[in-house]
Amino acid sequence: MTGDTSERSEPRVSPSIRFIERYLKKREPAEIMSLLLVQIDSFNRVATTFGTQASRDACEDYAETLRMLLPQGSHVIRLSERRFALLMTPDSEAVVTDLAEIIAEAHQPRIEVQDSSFSVDVKLGAAMCPLHADDALTLFRRAELALQTARDNDESFAVYQPNATMHQATKWKLESDLKGAIANGEIEVHYQPKVELATDSVCGVEALVRWRTKDGRAISPDNFISIAERTGDIIDLTWSVFDSVLESVQSWGTLKPSFGLAINVSPQVANHSEFCVRLQALNEKLLKFDIKLAVELTEDSLLKSDSRSMANLHKIRELGVDLSIDDFGKGYSSLTYLKQVPATEIKIDKRFIETIGVDETDQQIVKAIFDLAHALDMRVVAEGVDSEENQDMVTALGCDIAQGFLIARPMHGDDFVEWFNNYGSNPLEIEELNDRGSEQIYGF
Repeated sequence: MTGDTSERSEPRVSPSIRFIERYLKKREPAEIMSLLLVQIDSFNRVATTFGTQASRDACEDYAETLRMLLPQGSHVIRLSERRFALLMTPDSEAVVTDLAEIIAEAHQPRIEVQDSSFSVDVKLGAAMCPLHADDALTLFRRAELALQTARDNDESFAVYQPNATMHQATKWKLESDLKGAIANGEIEVHYQPKVELATDSVCGVEALVRWRTKDGRAISPDNFISIAERTGDIIDLTWSVFDSVLESVQSWGTLKPSFGLAINVSPQVANHSEFCVRLQALNEKLLKFDIKLAVELTEDSLLKSDSRSMANLHKIRELGVDLSIDDFGKGYSSLTYLKQVPATEIKIDKRFIETIGVDETDQQIVKAIFDLAHALDMRVVAEGVDSEENQDMVTALGCDIAQGFLIARPMHGDDFVEWFNNYGSNPLEIEELNDRGSEQIYGF
């Protein structure tokens, strides 16, 4: 009974951790022990598509495959329907990475349905004893951190790095702070002007989300947008942007006929059940100020569109809202999707524009894109126009609209009307406003 009381007073440890602990104790002092966590991607989608039994059978078969790949004396632990822990004593870290690569690239789990066979991707995370930890629980947690790193970076596998714990803690704090910033209305929207090249007149703005923490740190959208998408906070963040945009427009009043305003939208938001309702409400309010609303979606996200997503894109157009393909040319993809996407505008990725003045190949590529867009009755925006040379070149090649630091940096909504009213009339005043906007977004 005294033994039972003693055990009850200890923290509860899972059988898997106990097994790993026993395995560690058998390790020779100079011996390396590796824990490799393997996770099957999209398991729920696999089960929904092919049925629960088919997915379970595939996992059972995969467990046998893993056993055959491991050296003698290794163990495979089934942690859940889609997760496995592999225990082995490799000669070096290189053996672990080589095995991880073999598992991820050459031995993915397969779903067999009738006469068809489908492979499913896996992600792996590795930690080693005594290099990364000398007890089972810490070793397991660090292998999980490595697995999370692989998932965050969209890599097949990752090995635990000593700074990963601090990095993960920082990321968790950022997630918590972002949720609070959205709830408390601390997220700002800045506006970067666009100019119609044929008339050299301001024709619209792009709304860009900005976050400055309470302690004054500027967090790059490249960092917090991905966090918001992963946690689901991107939904509330987008609604917050909608509210801020409307508030700004109400303070601006009517600027000019059919003035354009573009908002970047994540595919996760575009497919949300409330999106079209909220978009319609925003559009109706903006139309009172003669504002032409556009939704920007990245080319990469559009390439992944399924039938449901494509239907939502058509709903956007049915509302009278324009659809812009952002970062066009950033990836390496077929252009056939342009036949399906009801876009009204293409935004050339700024990496083409940055070198267009000196790179003849980029000039030819951009010219071909301009011609293609115009043939499909789409206007073209050149992003990243930061020099007069670049602006002259995109104008000569037939671009419709330019956006970049040469014209203006993103600025707070309160400064935009003053900038708009002075554009083209007082270069020194425009330069001063540009500098002011630059200070507001320093580090973004």
